[in-house]
Amino acid sequence: MDDLSQHLRAAVATPPPTRIDLDAMIAADRRRRRHRTWTMAGTGAALAVAAVAVTPALLAGPGPDPAGLTLPGGLNSPSAGPSLCATPTPPASGSPAPLQTYDTVRARPTERPDRAAARLTEVLRPALDNVLPAGMTVDSALPGCDLIQFEYERSNRFYEARARLALRGQVDNLAVTVLPTGVDDPRGCAAAPDPAVCTSSRMPDGGSLAVSSATPGDDGTERRWVQVQRADGTSVTVMTDNVHLVVARPDGVPSRKVGPPPVLTPEQLTAIATLPGLTLHP
Repeated sequence: MDDLSQHLRAAVATPPPTRIDLDAMIAADRRRRRHRTWTMAGTGAALAVAAVAVTPALLAGPGPDPAGLTLPGGLNSPSAGPSLCATPTPPASGSPAPLQTYDTVRARPTERPDRAAARLTEVLRPALDNVLPAGMTVDSALPGCDLIQFEYERSNRFYEARARLALRGQVDNLAVTVLPTGVDDPRGCAAAPDPAVCTSSRMPDGGSLAVSSATPGDDGTERRWVQVQRADGTSVTVMTDNVHLVVARPDGVPSRKVGPPPVLTPEQLTAIATLPGLTLHP
């Protein structure tokens, strides 16, 4: 599934170009979108390291978004619904990232981002309990948060939930992204990390479903990708991989660790991506 965006809250060493992790794949996926670019580095543990490295600061109170939305306050506010934790953000430095603009296939939703993040989280959490294998644990990739939750990325206006999945000693990464479908977004397998290893089909509602996998290099890296472009104008991407950046050196430089093939199957990723409640137009 193609859509996802940027505004990372930390800097981590970039893996070698022939060894791309989940975030690098997301970034490449993003660059296919006209008028939208973003960069990310590190997955799973590396994301936590990056976030911890910055000075924690709770999100500011709600304020008007130039696009007519309302920026989220702390996601643990009473209006948030499920139990969400306020997340650390890096201190402001320089000019804020510009709000990316692009045409969407449907008028943008007017739901407040904090409420949308809570609503999407309320859909995802119980669904994972039903979809994931028995015994698998889900830990939020956000420092200080125990449970997976969606965050709103303001400059590119998308929602993302990231987690580490653990089962019998194996740890994989999971990313779920929800955003408005762009008019010029690639469709079906054209958006896949590896279009040559991809299948696409039409959904009953008229939307599209694409399923792909990628195994770049010969080090065992594997990532599985599913994207749904709903007829209502929402795109949902679900990705998992087995790559981690681990800081175990005195100089703080992360090393790369590749685990066994990801546990989640394409069918399980599809079950998540096609959840009816993962929409921006409820």
